[in-house]
Amino acid sequence: MLFSLSGAQAEMEQSILDGAMLAVAQINARGGVLGSDVEVAIFDDHSEVSSTARGVEHLCRVEHVDAIVGGYTSAARLALTPAIHENASLLMYPTYFEGEETDSRIFYCGAAPNQYIADYLTWVAETLGRRVYVVGSDYIYPRVLAEAIRRLSGQVGIDIVGDRYTPLGETRFESIVDDIREQQPSVVICNLVGADSTTAFYTQFHLAGFTSESTPIAATVTTELDLAHMPAEVSDGHYMVATYFSDLASPVNSSYRRELLEARGQRWSHSAQVGAFNAVHALALAAEQSRSLDVDDLARALIGVRFDSNPEGSPFYFRANHYSAHPSYVGRAKGGRYEVINEFTARLPDPWWSGNALPPVPDRLADA
Repeated sequence: MLFSLSGAQAEMEQSILDGAMLAVAQINARGGVLGSDVEVAIFDDHSEVSSTARGVEHLCRVEHVDAIVGGYTSAARLALTPAIHENASLLMYPTYFEGEETDSRIFYCGAAPNQYIADYLTWVAETLGRRVYVVGSDYIYPRVLAEAIRRLSGQVGIDIVGDRYTPLGETRFESIVDDIREQQPSVVICNLVGADSTTAFYTQFHLAGFTSESTPIAATVTTELDLAHMPAEVSDGHYMVATYFSDLASPVNSSYRRELLEARGQRWSHSAQVGAFNAVHALALAAEQSRSLDVDDLARALIGVRFDSNPEGSPFYFRANHYSAHPSYVGRAKGGRYEVINEFTARLPDPWWSGNALPPVPDRLADA
């Protein structure tokens, strides 16, 4: 496991690790893999992207791991990828992200943009309004996602009236809030990453007199963990898209939430945490199927496994391009949680989709 367990990203990435460790506990409780318990080595990169490659080196050369589950931001993934190749290792990346890549040694356990932003943007236009302002953190995920939104805007009938980007961790949004007031959008799409930035933006937006009724925020990264840092009156009524919300009503999710609390004391759950949970279970299934822990054997076997106890509500499996299948949902914030108010049909991933066209729903998924 390679996560930031100290520093600015620690709270979020500890919660992702909790999902992975719950899966380890479940697997070992039923007898482990190939007759042995799963053993875990953990590296803390201290929220420093420059340390991720060193983490791969340590895990592969000192701990002799068979595969790595880790990385949260796209910046971290890009930084650790060369080390994954140099060490002939395998990375299970848990986070939904901007797509635009494929890699023989990475399995993408979160959604690609065509699996969540296309339907969400259509819903935003039809439900919240067509004058859109985009705000995001200034790095690859928000920038690429904003470009996908821009390319798709004409097809769904929205007008992007402004877009602004701030450094990760930024907490001063006065100029952006002033610009939003001047541009008068009907909705703000928020691609800010991190509790510090999201809390500051939502709070300053609220104090400026904006409400979820007058100008709702439609987020792509504001998880329930982020909501926990805000007063309910600041976040209530605003929206979020995700492949998973803790509010999902199903026996599988109820079991996941209960066991997560019992095993890890974890109150918050979100898509990246579930991505790590699914990643570990998929690795275990692949090892049992391949009968080998050789990295290439594991990679081949991962293409054929299916994990049915995915808390997202549909089976988890990989395509030949190493991307995975996901549904998506819209949540509305209430009392520090998201209530699921809409569900979109699961779509197969398209790594290279950038918002050029609305992707069709494959028949077999539409029928599922």
